[in-house]
Amino acid sequence: EPYEFVSLEWLQKWLDESTPTKPIDNHACLCSHDKLHPDKISIMKRISEYAADIFYSRYGGGPRLTVKALCKECVVERCRVLRLKSQLNEDYKTVNNLLKATVKGSDGFWVGKSSLRSWRQLALEQLDEQDGDVDQSNGKMNGNTLNKDESKEERKEEEEELNFNEDILCPHGELCISENERRLVSKEAWSKLQQYFPKAPEFPSYRECCSQCKILEREGEENEALHKMIANEQKTSLPNLFQDKNRPCLSNWPEETDVLYIVSQFFVEEWRKFVRKPTRCSPVSSVGNSALLCPHGGLMFTFASMTKEDSKLIALIWPSEWQMIQKLFVVDHVIKITRTEVGDADPSETQYISEPKLCPECREGLLCQQQRDLREYTQATIYVHKVVDNKKVMKDSAPELNVSSSETEEDKEEAKPDGEKDPDFNQSNGGTKRQKISHQNYIAYQKQVIRRSMRHRKVRGEKALLVSANQTLKELKIQIMHAFSVAPFDQNLSIDGKILSDDCATLGTLGVIPESVILLKADEPIADYAAMDDVMQVCMPEEGFKGTGLLGH
Repeated sequence: EPYEFVSLEWLQKWLDESTPTKPIDNHACLCSHDKLHPDKISIMKRISEYAADIFYSRYGGGPRLTVKALCKECVVERCRVLRLKSQLNEDYKTVNNLLKATVKGSDGFWVGKSSLRSWRQLALEQLDEQDGDVDQSNGKMNGNTLNKDESKEERKEEEEELNFNEDILCPHGELCISENERRLVSKEAWSKLQQYFPKAPEFPSYRECCSQCKILEREGEENEALHKMIANEQKTSLPNLFQDKNRPCLSNWPEETDVLYIVSQFFVEEWRKFVRKPTRCSPVSSVGNSALLCPHGGLMFTFASMTKEDSKLIALIWPSEWQMIQKLFVVDHVIKITRTEVGDADPSETQYISEPKLCPECREGLLCQQQRDLREYTQATIYVHKVVDNKKVMKDSAPELNVSSSETEEDKEEAKPDGEKDPDFNQSNGGTKRQKISHQNYIAYQKQVIRRSMRHRKVRGEKALLVSANQTLKELKIQIMHAFSVAPFDQNLSIDGKILSDDCATLGTLGVIPESVILLKADEPIADYAAMDDVMQVCMPEEGFKGTGLLGH
């Protein structure tokens, strides 16, 4: 009996009486030859020609797929791919056995190790691509027109992927010089692989490596040797600067000199990177002090700021080191600070003069920009410290009510002076050692490296919160509520002695900057001494009937 194929999806919708039936649409089951695709048989339903006539006469649509609608070309291609995949499994085992044998003589071929590991997967992908190209040969896939832009992007991605044996190609298209990336295989194994990859680059065992790459490799080795020599010379010439030892300090001017030179801290860090790893980093050729000067050629920092907040941007250089720096590097601008005595030899009359001099206009502009930056932050860390006043009163008045003694001991430690319990603070060494430590703290601030002496040290009762400058005080109080379980209306916040009370104001306008410490004082009930007396009386044994015989003694 003659039959036709109809979309199974359409039949299911036809059986659903809740929705109106649409015309029959079989386009999704067509191949690139406008015939029934063999892979779409599973989503088709075979019905009699009589039933098909009724459906098409009543609902219309199409195209009608008769017995002859199945695409012969696609069926043949599908059988070919299945046979090739079966053959691929056999060849995969054969190649693996051939690779186990040692190649002798000059009959072998060079194959990339990466290609050998993934050649089976590459062959399968190649077969799938050929099958897909047949389906898309006329620009159709499942009855839908392909997006030209998407197909172009896919082609670009495929072109960027390495094909078989291209992993041993050098940039000049020749055999790469690295033998660790390739392996010698037998002629039989190569012939098997070439059946699947006929366009793969072929490199017999006698083929020489790329001559241009050899020249570049030799030049690279010479450059590496030169960089190592330069790094060793600079490290020997400036040992203290490299190891960050015996550095001068502006806040404690060294007595042995009246002149100190200044370079950019960025220059010092980049130079240290090169000296540590000369083969990986590029050599530093110039000092680059122009970054510390304004467009007018004036200095951007005052003497006071260079001892504090701006010390992380500069590095101080001894005069002997400066002479060596002038020999080793190109110096664009000389920046130095000179100590001079005014009038009598009184140290209080000492003046420090910078060359070039400070540019007041640019310095003021820099400060304004820094203030704006401090008030335009996002996701910065601040610290909230909860202050408890009545805690100590409760413990002093009723120590036996304390549930845990560990909390009391911890609070005792808190009440001690700073550093009394801290082994890092309590130094037992002499004055020379303490002086060196203070210099190291200054250097840590210069390098902008977070060390124990410089970073904010959280204490008990303090928590870190992430906030933004445009966040309101009310939103901050909600964060504090989640962190400390204190309602917003019970929170009394202050920063540097200033009460924060305007809930609608932003943190930026209130002067809250990153790393600030906000004090939180919660409104809590005062200790009720009468209630504590009642509790203590309950804990004491009853002696009101003592001596009357009612106690049962």
